[in-house]
Amino acid sequence: MRAFWLRADREGYLTINVNGTYTDQELESAFLEVRRTYTSTKKTGGWHVFIDCGDGQQAVGGARQANGKFALDSLGAARTGLAVGQYEFEPLPNRNACPPDLPMIAAGTVTAHDVIDAFVAAGLPATNRQDRTITAGCEDLKCAQMIAVDEVSVYLFSDVAHAAHYAEIFGANTVYQNGLLAIRYKRDGKHPIDEALIPQYNAALDAVGSVR
Repeated sequence: MRAFWLRADREGYLTINVNGTYTDQELESAFLEVRRTYTSTKKTGGWHVFIDCGDGQQAVGGARQANGKFALDSLGAARTGLAVGQYEFEPLPNRNACPPDLPMIAAGTVTAHDVIDAFVAAGLPATNRQDRTITAGCEDLKCAQMIAVDEVSVYLFSDVAHAAHYAEIFGANTVYQNGLLAIRYKRDGKHPIDEALIPQYNAALDAVGSVR
């Protein structure tokens, strides 16, 4: 059986995250394993199960791959609309690839991680680094990588035209672009960007982009 992560979102609702493109049979195998585990341990309740793309237990926002539900007792039957002991499983027929088919990053390319490292080296705030390449919609944006910190998001594109198009859409007040890379400033959340530091973030991107 292929690996997956299980998360209990709240009573009666579970999310299975899978990292990779699974066949219908592989998705159902993961669902049935969760049902087997809950049948032998919980033994009560009814559970709605969502299978999404995700690269860890806490990953959220990935493309939906399948839906399922199972009932373990009369309360669970009422909650799910199933008979006791029954289950339903439905893989989505037109689901997006998991992970999406993203552009390749050529060897030697300055990556979004390199840019975040440059911010840190320059003494700039770069709080709570997260790889959101899959969940940020890179498949639609045509980006190859997106790394976020609380203050900015850094996008790596496969060609300059896509990077320039992204910068043009959001405007110079929101995005700074240099070659394949673009910084998007964040002005909300726990640690919004300090407006006075924006020129330094831009300069750090320029500096790391000229190294390779």
